[in-house]
Amino acid sequence: MTKISTSQKFKAYSPQQALLLPPSLEELIGAKHLVRVVNEVVERMDLSLLIQQYLGGGTSAYHPRMLLKVLLYAYSVKIYTGRKIAQALSQDIHFMWLSGMSRPDFRTINNFRSSKAKEVIEVLFKEMLEFLLEHSYIKMENYFCDGSTFRADANQHKMVWKKNAERYKAGTEEKCRALFKEIDQLNSEEDRQYGKGDLEEKGDASSITPEDIQAQAVLLDKQLAEASSNKKRRKATSLRKKLSEAESKIGKYDAQIVSAGNRSGYNTTDEDASAMRMKNKVEVLPAYNVMAGSEQQFITGVSVHQNTNDGVCFKDHLEQVIPHQPFKPKNIIADSIFGTEQNYELLKEYEIENYMKFPLYHKEQTKKFKENVFLKENFPYDVLTDSYQCPDGRLLTFNRKYVHTHKRTGYPSTIKEYSCADCNNCPFYDQCCKATKQQHRSIQINEKLEDYKQQTRENLGTEKGTRLKKKRGVEIESCFGDIKHNMGFRRFHLRGLRKVQTEINLVAMAHNIRKICLQRQRKAS
Repeated sequence: MTKISTSQKFKAYSPQQALLLPPSLEELIGAKHLVRVVNEVVERMDLSLLIQQYLGGGTSAYHPRMLLKVLLYAYSVKIYTGRKIAQALSQDIHFMWLSGMSRPDFRTINNFRSSKAKEVIEVLFKEMLEFLLEHSYIKMENYFCDGSTFRADANQHKMVWKKNAERYKAGTEEKCRALFKEIDQLNSEEDRQYGKGDLEEKGDASSITPEDIQAQAVLLDKQLAEASSNKKRRKATSLRKKLSEAESKIGKYDAQIVSAGNRSGYNTTDEDASAMRMKNKVEVLPAYNVMAGSEQQFITGVSVHQNTNDGVCFKDHLEQVIPHQPFKPKNIIADSIFGTEQNYELLKEYEIENYMKFPLYHKEQTKKFKENVFLKENFPYDVLTDSYQCPDGRLLTFNRKYVHTHKRTGYPSTIKEYSCADCNNCPFYDQCCKATKQQHRSIQINEKLEDYKQQTRENLGTEKGTRLKKKRGVEIESCFGDIKHNMGFRRFHLRGLRKVQTEINLVAMAHNIRKICLQRQRKAS
């Protein structure tokens, strides 16, 4: 048997052998590679506003176009931290080609992302939309909207709850009142300072203010200066120390309540992050609510909010997004949580077609709902008499009109109340009035909202509405799925609302670039 030599078994392998003509990076990168799409998109962008962020002077800076390309490509390939991006610039040929062999360190990358890019990120996103429009990837006709929670870069164990702060403050104020009483007993000049008023009663009348504490501190200081015995001096010193500690605690709790604002609490690592229940419905973690809109599974608008309710955030979302779009969309399609009077009115103001469901939209399509004659939605209405008719044929006439203000948004709604004058001896009384504490059946009607809901039914009932309704879940949910599952982006890496807004815009732009690359590869195959 002939013995086969090693050189015949394997291909030549000489890793230290020098090349006479080293290959160009251009030759090593495929024509349809993702990095080329990043390069093409950024090259077409107008970066004049970004360049204006650089004042000049001192040493020359890395070109912002190169840094933007590097950031977008890094986010496209699931690299999100400055140190890992800097490492890739010295190891990955795609980063090397994109940066022209420049090697900015992680501080330069982080500074660009959190300062320079932050100031013009909405303009950069608009430039991305212009590219998508120019190449017919989108038409800015439909806007499929939804929200999703993303974890903040914050320690989950460092939450400050507003209710706890209010409770602790109340307890400290009670201790203050007890101290005031002791100071009052110690103070020999009580009658001259406060007449017949009692300090404990004064403290009970309202919350303790810094001025109240300072007034008592002045009295104690006077007692210390004029103390005739060591016992009295020690007592005054002890009270002064306790009063100072109480003042510090009340100031701390006041600051926590102010920082929480309208939220249930905040995180000390990232004060802009709010406590939100995550997708698994079990964990409550510091997070942000990201709202986005899409068309053809390209993200065409994105914003960050501190409230978990998408319907409440919708107004702020539109106000942030629409000014930075090439032009406003013709139709907005959203789920039932968005279907509020304020949001419907907002679409009317923007002259955008309404395809947003309302909370009972699906339920009222069911047979059980339609056959339930005791629901107010199924009471016949008489326009001439302005009255509703109950299942027994009795009339519910107009009773009063009042304004209800939404507790979260402050939006006022005009409500009309109708009630039956006499429900005695009604055979359906137990079925009709079981959900009310009143003796007679009454219903509340928001006429303006009912008109909007009827318009929604008509729009969603058309062939176009049915098509858009079915497409909504596929559209925007696919975008969030790609970002969270494929791109692995479930948690922010920056802190603070403005920086988080910058990062989610970079993520959205990276998603769009990956989508462009995927479509081109499919066409080429």
